[in-house]
Amino acid sequence: MPDMTRDDPPGRSAVAEIGPTGDLLGVQMCSSNGEIAATVGASPALVVIDAPVVIPPDTSGRRDLEHVLAWLDIPAFPVTPARMVTVHGGARGAILAALLPPAQIVVEGIPDQVVRQLLWERDHAPGSEPLGLAAYRAAWLDVRPPEFRPRGGRARNDGLAPAREILGDAIDLGAWPEPERSGDLAALDEASAIDATACAVTAYRCLYGHEDRWARIGSTDRGVVIIPADPDLIARAEVNTARLVNEGTIAIPLEVAGRAVGPPQSW
Repeated sequence: MPDMTRDDPPGRSAVAEIGPTGDLLGVQMCSSNGEIAATVGASPALVVIDAPVVIPPDTSGRRDLEHVLAWLDIPAFPVTPARMVTVHGGARGAILAALLPPAQIVVEGIPDQVVRQLLWERDHAPGSEPLGLAAYRAAWLDVRPPEFRPRGGRARNDGLAPAREILGDAIDLGAWPEPERSGDLAALDEASAIDATACAVTAYRCLYGHEDRWARIGSTDRGVVIIPADPDLIARAEVNTARLVNEGTIAIPLEVAGRAVGPPQSW
């Protein structure tokens, strides 16, 4: 049986924080889950983690939220104990959530989707006329964000700067960190910083954005993900969530699926 309680990640992870005015306050590299929790501290109202926070014991590899994401053409990896060890070095999201103060709200985020949504919004600014489900899906499938995540232990250097630039559409990156290491290690650190900052963008948008600019999908007992969104994506999430619920495929409460339901403190 894989070790699901491993504390230290196989590489360095990043923690990013964005202030209420949309400024990146800093990115810190960490080498253990305990260090990550200490860096996060007790003050944030919302913590977004790039890893599954809830791993139901009865899951066969796809939780309710992954069923919905699949119908939104948002790739999400299977959630099984073996997969968690392979991808995240163990049940890292769940371990981190347990290390944080109980008063904090901890949810999952999808950095790739954040970059993709921001890229989409370059041509579909807030206030744009909704496209409708069919036209939206066809256009969404054509959006290809830069690839920056490591492959075989090496970062994809050609995707780092474009991904960072796209994040700059949403926040002020003036405090972007200088490299602490060199060569491939610096590139790996920057990829982690992009992931962490994308999660922070999600939290910032959820805390301060209009309710039609982000969506919540999932349930507390089987995992919750929040994603930057727009009215077209929210409408598509609502339609597919309702259909999957009616089919008996998922059991997400409709009032918390696919649409913002108030400030995070009300969750």
